[in-house]
Amino acid sequence: MLNKKNSSHFLSYLPQSSRAGCALLLAVVGLAGCSSSPTPNYYSLTPTVKPLVSSNVRVIEVLPVGLPDRLNRAPLVLQDSSGKSNVLDNERWTSTLGAELRDGLSAGLQQKLAAVDRYSSGMTGGKVSYRIATDFSRFDIIEHSDTRSLMGAMNRDIEVAVAWIIKRDDPARPLNQPTGVQNAVLPNRQLSCRMAFTDAVGADGNKIVDIVSVSRQSLSKVVEAIAASVVATEANKAVVMEGVTCS
Repeated sequence: MLNKKNSSHFLSYLPQSSRAGCALLLAVVGLAGCSSSPTPNYYSLTPTVKPLVSSNVRVIEVLPVGLPDRLNRAPLVLQDSSGKSNVLDNERWTSTLGAELRDGLSAGLQQKLAAVDRYSSGMTGGKVSYRIATDFSRFDIIEHSDTRSLMGAMNRDIEVAVAWIIKRDDPARPLNQPTGVQNAVLPNRQLSCRMAFTDAVGADGNKIVDIVSVSRQSLSKVVEAIAASVVATEANKAVVMEGVTCS
């Protein structure tokens, strides 16, 4: 392959009339080599939200999620069992992972609860609302060797640890509740919950599309749990859901 030094040496042996054409050709070849980097692939965790058909629309407010800095980036991050990270610059979320998780939670909860998210809709107060603050301490793609495989195949899991707070806000609730009517108006209640789980990507876990698919499934589990806690807060009841602890 010709580098700059070799190409200059090569041109010195050509007639003057041929040098300009060859120099142009070499410049075009050099530009083609510089533009040969692969185009990144982009993925999203946000599901499609169908139009609401319920007349009893809830109001939620899904705040930006908490997420460790090591994960809150656009490229997918793979980690092995020793903690070493591999950043996949050509396999990327459409935004940072933190933004993907917030948008995915918002879309999923709007669909599950027949709700509108006033955080992104610009809706003002006046109705009972449920503010949702979520913190992911883990949303990791973990890869580990399959010791049973002679080919040294890699298995991958999605490990999730998340906590959230649901705060019910009723602007119509009186500041001083009259004696003897404690159940007349629900209190502005706050509920704290947490859960942790692992989802296996499967035998074909080397494919990025499968990793993204299972990541969506994992986020759907979180949506289900948060939706159940909103309903429990609304009914002033305890959350009864396997794997979820609330107080």
